Amino acid sequence: MQFVRFTKFWADLSIEQIGERAAALGYDGLDLTVRPGHAITPDNVAAKLPGAVRSWSDAGIDCAMISATTDLIEPGSEQATRLFEAAAEAGVPRVKIGYFKYTPGDDFEAVFGRARRTLEQFEALSRRTGVQTIYHTHSGLCLGSNCAGLRHLLDGFDPAHVGAYPDLGHMAINGEDVQMGLPMIRERLAAVGAKDARHFRDERPQRRADYADGFVPIGQGAAEWREAMTLLHAWDFRGPVTVHTEYTTDQDVISTVGAGDDSPEAEALRARGEVEDLAALRSLWHEAEAAA
Repeated sequence: MQFVRFTKFWADLSIEQIGERAAALGYDGLDLTVRPGHAITPDNVAAKLPGAVRSWSDAGIDCAMISATTDLIEPGSEQATRLFEAAAEAGVPRVKIGYFKYTPGDDFEAVFGRARRTLEQFEALSRRTGVQTIYHTHSGLCLGSNCAGLRHLLDGFDPAHVGAYPDLGHMAINGEDVQMGLPMIRERLAAVGAKDARHFRDERPQRRADYADGFVPIGQGAAEWREAMTLLHAWDFRGPVTVHTEYTTDQDVISTVGAGDDSPEAEALRARGEVEDLAALRSLWHEAEAAA
């Protein structure tokens, strides 16, 4: 299994430091965030990415995927073209695009139809560049917010060019069973997001419900990681599994795509989680291997 580090929270690191830190922590590779404020950005990706990937590879770190900005849903844009072409040149096999969002009151069929037409264009871009488009499950008002929705959204596209990226933390929030959800998208499974989540008391006065969702370290929430690893091992899935360490009890952060909790408490949890989440996932994978 290939376990990679999502670099969303490594914006302060240089290209060299990213590789050094991933190697020191024991990761196999990177889920590289190409976003403003990071070492590699949408503007410099063509110039910086190929050399960076070579340097990381020399250190034993594979760049398994790129996570683009969460609003990258225009396949004909200069940003999308530059990113996919840079990934192709650098040998990065997959790019996670942005999210198709739904606003209450919208005509769902119209929103869904636009998303499907956009994915047709991403499929063409992937076919031309050889870099797979992948779409991530995100709870809340995003199309494809669970495996069932993702199967519906991606139906009919060539899995070699448009892949599924389920996230167990978001599946736990949405209440989707792993043993039914993952098989729905098995044929186009491209990557797996490593999060965990559970309910917390929500004291906000505007909330009618007493509880909201929060992300927690692997094994401390409702995500069915043991069942997932059993399935992934049976299918000979080799990754990437991308470790996010995106902990927060702030529901406003969770519901905002792309946001992050920068509180000292969350920073301290992430520092521990970079080590402990990876160890927990490797242990669960070894357990699945031993049980097979």
